[in-house]
Amino acid sequence: MEISKTTEAIFYVSRVFGLSPYQIIRNAKGHIIDYTEKRIWYIYTILVIVALDILTFYGIHYDMTSKRPVRMKTSTSRVVTVLDISIIVGASTSGVLCGLFGLSRTRKFNHILRTTDEYLSSYSEFVRKKRRGIIFLVATLVTLTVAVVVDIIVWMRAADKLATKTIDTRRNVWHYMTIYLLYYVLVVFHVVFTQSALGIADRFRFLNKVLLNVFPESTLHLFQPIRVIKLPVVQNVSQAVDDLGNKTKNATTAPITTLTGVSTKVPPIKLAEILERLIDIHSSLGQAVHLMSTVYGAAIIVGLISCLLHVVATAYFLLLEILDDGSSGLFCTAQLLWLVVHNARLLMVVEPCHTILSEAMRTTKIVCDIQRYCKDPSIKEKLEIFWSQLVVQKSYFTFSAFGMCKIDREIITSFFGTIATYLVILIQFQRSDTSAPPPIEDK
Repeated sequence: MEISKTTEAIFYVSRVFGLSPYQIIRNAKGHIIDYTEKRIWYIYTILVIVALDILTFYGIHYDMTSKRPVRMKTSTSRVVTVLDISIIVGASTSGVLCGLFGLSRTRKFNHILRTTDEYLSSYSEFVRKKRRGIIFLVATLVTLTVAVVVDIIVWMRAADKLATKTIDTRRNVWHYMTIYLLYYVLVVFHVVFTQSALGIADRFRFLNKVLLNVFPESTLHLFQPIRVIKLPVVQNVSQAVDDLGNKTKNATTAPITTLTGVSTKVPPIKLAEILERLIDIHSSLGQAVHLMSTVYGAAIIVGLISCLLHVVATAYFLLLEILDDGSSGLFCTAQLLWLVVHNARLLMVVEPCHTILSEAMRTTKIVCDIQRYCKDPSIKEKLEIFWSQLVVQKSYFTFSAFGMCKIDREIITSFFGTIATYLVILIQFQRSDTSAPPPIEDK
């Protein structure tokens, strides 16, 4: 995960939920320079996730073996509920395991981001990124909390209807409370993943801005006037580009139309140096995507399966309630809220990965446009290297869930097609359950 000043709030929240059992190391100026293991947080994480998993399965067993089950009235409901809860346990536990065993890769990932920021610091949007992360975290937790509260009220009402003088069915509902805590663990894990992926996408976008400013011909603005300027020694790519833009803003010399004109006025070696650093940055960002695939791959594939099963199960219960003559508006509201939560979880995985791929492909287009107008041999040689890297490492910028599937918007179509198929199957099984004679109930 990305651990920086823009994501500190998310880091501390995720540590409470057992997803980041690390300790931040700062220098004398308070800047984050490294991360290390913290034994107390590792122990806390293991105890929390083990306790939640055990109590959750005990809640399933308690409701299944009770005289008046609340969620498991029919055989189909039992299968759906057990799968529903088991996949949440698996997804949240796998997310916690990513934090327990991913420290070394997390260090490499954040080192790449820090190195990239050193070169692109002038294009960083610190305040906007920090505000975006906090708003995203708060909005996600608030939405989940509303869904949880409504769901608890619904099941409490359902339990009250089944209660007798000797059987307290509310206890069945109370035994399910740990599953809601696992939901929080899972949702915060999605927030951590989303912010890390968006962080990579932001840096791809900053890199593209540098390319467009260094080589304005790639934007087809071919009549920008320029005068003779002397570039300083490049230490920070983004600062050098900003200085170049400031010095040429009010130029009054004749317009030029190719990079040949630029190379005759600006030392080509300076442009080549900037381009060489951008090539290194682009390659490093590709490595960051690969590290994310390695760290989060298993958890993401389980999370996607959980999204699929939860959307199927939630839509199934919603359809049954709508088709029932005595349908409850509150129950339908609860199911609709859960549909929002589960679909949001799916989008929190897919959209950031799609954004990374889009920005990386935009770099390819920009380099292609630059090549079309560049005439200087030294610059063109660097562009050939850049182009070869873009072609060879194309798959490097696509997030892969444990090597099983590539995460982009195409997966959404497959998901909803599968969901429709399973809904039809479940409804058919439900009809066979309702056609059987009702069981004899204890009084």
